[in-house]
Amino acid sequence: MTKASENCEELNNGDIITSQKSVAEIKLDENIIKKPAATVDEVTELLSATSVSASTGVFRHKTFKTSPLQLKGKEETQEERRKRALEEQKKRRRDLNTHARNLALFRPAEFSSEEDSKTDDESINNDIPIEQLTKHTKRSLDLDQDDDLQQESFTVKKAKLKGKFRESRRKTKGSNPYRNQVMHAEWMHEIPSDLENNWYVVLCPKGKRCLVISAKGKTVSRLRNGNIVNVFESILPAGANSYKGNKTTDYCILDCIYDQTEFTYYVLDLMCWKGHPIYDCDTEFRFYWLNTKFAEVERPTINTSTYTFNPLKAHYCDQEKISFLIKNPHSFGYRPDGLLFFNKHTQYVLGDTPLCGWVGIEKVEEMFENFIKQKK
Repeated sequence: MTKASENCEELNNGDIITSQKSVAEIKLDENIIKKPAATVDEVTELLSATSVSASTGVFRHKTFKTSPLQLKGKEETQEERRKRALEEQKKRRRDLNTHARNLALFRPAEFSSEEDSKTDDESINNDIPIEQLTKHTKRSLDLDQDDDLQQESFTVKKAKLKGKFRESRRKTKGSNPYRNQVMHAEWMHEIPSDLENNWYVVLCPKGKRCLVISAKGKTVSRLRNGNIVNVFESILPAGANSYKGNKTTDYCILDCIYDQTEFTYYVLDLMCWKGHPIYDCDTEFRFYWLNTKFAEVERPTINTSTYTFNPLKAHYCDQEKISFLIKNPHSFGYRPDGLLFFNKHTQYVLGDTPLCGWVGIEKVEEMFENFIKQKK
């Protein structure tokens, strides 16, 4: 009986299993058995065929086994992203006049944002009377992390555990229009090459990052997620019932850090003053306007003295000033949290940008140790 004929194998239970192989399959098996083992050169050639192309960056086959050290050089550095952001800014034209007006006068259907807005627990109407709004809630003083954002995710998880996930989703269907309306800094991992010539530095106090809007005779401060912190009367234009000008057209929009222990709003940036938006102006002009306009503000009265507004001072990034800020962080009358760096030529960006860099107070000395030594 030949190899191509039927092969039979008896099992213990007496059954017979038959299988057939074609002549072609048998020849193929014989060739595999007779084929010699691959040489070292053949293995090397096979591995080179599955490597990463340096020119195209295309991965073939075993991409998941590529060493992270090989991929590290292909990532865009922070310096390169800064240059790209400045180039894109020159090409982009924004008309934020309507955006600022809608933000101040609460017209959420026409809001715009440079980041995708995420859902919120509930949107809050800016036209609700002051007496009906809660003024104070407990919050940890942390500039980098917003505990209310974490609280939202906790609320959703809690709803899942109670079997009320569908009901919770109906509540979060609408997006809070005041979310992501401030400029977020990136952690500064590398010192910009043009730090001394094209950057400002601000020593920031501990507190909550807030969007502050004065309009219609009241002032409203909101967290980064859009939730209200305080509603009050202030010294800002159109921010109190006693304001003598036009309370509808003289609205203001500010970027602040709120220290609830001192009832103080430290003004970090200015986006709109008396109905004139300056989102598209560079940092140098915005800081100039911030200090100029606050010098013109009237003195607080009994109704407008509950919360104070203090503009933060921006410094040039020379070796002497940075060294002073590192050695004397408590010399400005508030609890220091870190250094915030602004590129002089950046516009006010709604969302994250590499043109604004953050270094925590605990990392400042380590970060700028070599920078200070090189300049001495």
